[in-house]
Amino acid sequence: MIQVIKEKEKKLIVDKYDNIDDVKIESGSWIHIDSPDASNLKKISELTSISISFLMCALDEEESARLDKDDGDSLIVLDTPILVDESKANYTTVPFIIAYNRSYYVTICQHQSPLIEELFKKVKKIEPHKHVRLTLNLIYRLAILFTTYLKKINAYTDMLETRLRTSVKNKEVLELMDKNKTLVYFSTALNADKVVLSKLLRSQTYKQFEDDIDLMEDVEVEMNQAIEMCSIYQNILSGMMDAFASIINNNVNSVMKTLSVVTIVIALPTLVASIYGMNFDNLPLEDNKYGFWIVLAICALFAIAGAIILFFIGSGRHNKKK
Repeated sequence: MIQVIKEKEKKLIVDKYDNIDDVKIESGSWIHIDSPDASNLKKISELTSISISFLMCALDEEESARLDKDDGDSLIVLDTPILVDESKANYTTVPFIIAYNRSYYVTICQHQSPLIEELFKKVKKIEPHKHVRLTLNLIYRLAILFTTYLKKINAYTDMLETRLRTSVKNKEVLELMDKNKTLVYFSTALNADKVVLSKLLRSQTYKQFEDDIDLMEDVEVEMNQAIEMCSIYQNILSGMMDAFASIINNNVNSVMKTLSVVTIVIALPTLVASIYGMNFDNLPLEDNKYGFWIVLAICALFAIAGAIILFFIGSGRHNKKK
């Protein structure tokens, strides 16, 4: 999907194209491309005169957040969050490319990002020809998008915590590990984006207008808030994983303790029964018509006595710990 956004008579016009050959652009336009291929990027490079090497960065999923300039062309690479599985609150991060020159502004993402949609919904006035303000608005919405996803991850983590209180299985712990991995991605992406933002804030190009300076301050505050939220949630999640891993180990130990007690209690009457099951002459009570019942009673007494002894031993250790 290719979108061409332009302003005519103070009205924002969005043209959508499926075929790159149908694209028509004018000076001052903003071109956004989702899921591009090399041929699309070459065509856009020809139409806008923006360096093809800048645009091709969008095809590298490992591209790190950075700034670059070359002969009048500017490149800004940011990491943006992408939804993987909404039901499990799984997210990842991918590069979001911003490339522009004096006449054109191009944004590219390998996956369909909600960033552009959020920008259209929340920003009252979008001016495609004002590249600095548009860039700051995109970074601002990017920081808010991170914050929104972090809140969803935290809500899902709270649900997992409730389930873990009554669970002895590993499923919930594994899901917590997935959330922890997502937070690591977010933390890395946010810190990299913050470095890019800091470089932009030091640039004289971004300090020409008072409105842009005010927006820069808002962007910085929102980015710092997202980084702080991610750090807090990551620490909470790490502590929760350690705590519930200990709880599961304790539950397993309790089950094994119970099984050991049952095994010992059963072993005592089994010992008596084994002795009387041997093929020897002159076994006690072999001529007694109540011999079987007497032996059975002895087995029961051994089992009861063993259970009582183990109970008092366990109670004594518990009281000592208290």
